[in-house]
Amino acid sequence: MPLNASTQALLARLERSRPVLVTGATGYVAGQLIRRLLEEGLTVHAAVRDPGNSERLAALMALYERLPGELRVFASDLLKQGSYAQAMAGCGVVFHTASPFVVSVLDPERDLVRPAVEGTRNVLEEANRQTSVERVVLTSSCAAIYSDNADAQDTPRGCFD
Repeated sequence: MPLNASTQALLARLERSRPVLVTGATGYVAGQLIRRLLEEGLTVHAAVRDPGNSERLAALMALYERLPGELRVFASDLLKQGSYAQAMAGCGVVFHTASPFVVSVLDPERDLVRPAVEGTRNVLEEANRQTSVERVVLTSSCAAIYSDNADAQDTPRGCFD
């Protein structure tokens, strides 16, 4: 997955002596980002729900073993205020990729939107508390706008934007 121009420019300007935090580190977007950060030789603080889950961390650990950067894994709960403090300590940049995602949704507002907003608020509030954090990059994926084919039929021009 190629990085967009603004992310590439940010990578070129990063203070290399400080770690970089990536939330939701076991997700697809995060994994691609972490690969690139490790290739650059950066220290990545990877925030995950369960650092003891070796199966979920296998892809990240494989990257760490073959790339020059440093990887440190931290337990963080997106919906628990203050749980990113340790992972974010000393970081200059935070890439926020974490967002609750479930396939079976009965109430989209309750099951997806509210947790995503609350989680982002928790990460941003922690970033404000950390004096080292200079920038927060909020990411997303097509999953944020994608549903099923029936929904696409009802959209203008047959696509989401």
